[in-house]
Amino acid sequence: MKASLCLGLLACILSCKPAIAQRPDWRASFVPYDPWRAIGGQTNYVKMNGVEFCGKIVDITRDGIRIEGDWGLLGTLYYPPNGWGNYAHPGEYNDFLITNFPYPAIPGAIIPSDKHLMAWYVGDYTYKTESGGSQTIRKLDYGTPCGPNPVLLAAMQKQKQEARERRREADVRKIEELEHDATKGDSSAQYSLAFHYLHGFGCETNEVLGIFWLSKAAAQGNIEASNDLQAIEFPPTNSVNVHP
Repeated sequence: MKASLCLGLLACILSCKPAIAQRPDWRASFVPYDPWRAIGGQTNYVKMNGVEFCGKIVDITRDGIRIEGDWGLLGTLYYPPNGWGNYAHPGEYNDFLITNFPYPAIPGAIIPSDKHLMAWYVGDYTYKTESGGSQTIRKLDYGTPCGPNPVLLAAMQKQKQEARERRREADVRKIEELEHDATKGDSSAQYSLAFHYLHGFGCETNEVLGIFWLSKAAAQGNIEASNDLQAIEFPPTNSVNVHP
């Protein structure tokens, strides 16, 4: 039983339901290029109030690089790594200027969205067009890459610690709520509680309690619980062979 339990536990993990296990947002742990920048005489963390930008470099001036592309919230943009080529690009793509860009820039080069480069929106920029007129576009400031601001870094670390503590407290409350409902015979709560115990979500991993609550839910006709119990007791023949 112990060997099949170890083998079946892997099958149970692989068969877990997306509705229960939510994939964490990559933006929460994302660290941008040159995360600390000096701008306006202050050291800042660009992710806090910055925006993402992408597009094709169309001009290089003494004021900065002009880009035909888009900018906005982190993770909301798309620009192909090789440009739009012969494909018609969306109409909302416009020119904007990046000042203090610290890397080599070549006209025609592409800054794809998957690089997730970030800067700050700082206002407008007006330049003369080839026809002699003027054009006003948005201006972003890359800032000057530098070391972290110790005061701001300490504040951010405190915020992260507080956020972890809030998540831990929320996990504890969730387990308590599930245990309350499961004890009263709620099969959905029993199945969810079993999942938490088997995978260690919000609590220490406990295979015995996980199987106990799976059995309770299955006894009430919970099909998912029955399937998971079946996978634990009779794992697929192509399961990874796990040795203690």
